[in-house]
Amino acid sequence: MNDDSATQTISYGRRAASYWSIDGLPEILRGLAFIVLTGMGYLWRVHASKPRAGFLFLGFAVYFFVVERVVLNYLKSRITYPRTGYVEPPERLWVGHRAQDLVPLSLRSAGPFLLSPFPPSGSENVTFFWPRTVRPLLVFVFLCTFGGNLLGRWLLPLAMPALAVTLHVVNRNSERPYPRWSVLFLALTGPPFLWINMPATLQLTLPFLLPGVWLLVQGVYALFEYLRANPYPRTAEGVQA
Repeated sequence: MNDDSATQTISYGRRAASYWSIDGLPEILRGLAFIVLTGMGYLWRVHASKPRAGFLFLGFAVYFFVVERVVLNYLKSRITYPRTGYVEPPERLWVGHRAQDLVPLSLRSAGPFLLSPFPPSGSENVTFFWPRTVRPLLVFVFLCTFGGNLLGRWLLPLAMPALAVTLHVVNRNSERPYPRWSVLFLALTGPPFLWINMPATLQLTLPFLLPGVWLLVQGVYALFEYLRANPYPRTAEGVQA
């Protein structure tokens, strides 16, 4: 009896976490965040006397910690919840911690895990986007920044397929695994730059810009499929929405 109950709890939590991304809105906003912040970082790099890489990371921190949930809740309350119902938003997992475990108020609220990237049984409603997508991407950009002079024109053609494979592998068991067609699309964004000449300052922004466009396209496609499968419910005749 206890085993069945635990299995159902995990199943419900996993489905709730997956439901958060079913409409593509999180990926659309995250893709736009990557594109906008990368563009601002590029302008800063071009016009500032001393470029500050920390500006980009600060912008991502502000977006993920402060902005994202507010905007998503607003959009979902008007697009998603009227169509397929409300589900509690997933907890956000950062570097091995759930968001509410970073400042525990009591021994009971602290939770039983601190270093494991996997939540305990009964807490499966968790989003892994930060540790399994953003963190590998930051490491990837760091390597591209310091390996650009070494690889030259081969940087993006080799780096983008490597990033695609990494994101596919580490997200296989997450709430939102990336399908093969999607990571193939990301991998193929690199090879064309063997024949495209890019200024050095612009080339350094592409490791952030290309994944941002990839997330945006993936989110738009998911939103289109979601809206087609779930049209807005019609109101009764004579009753205004």
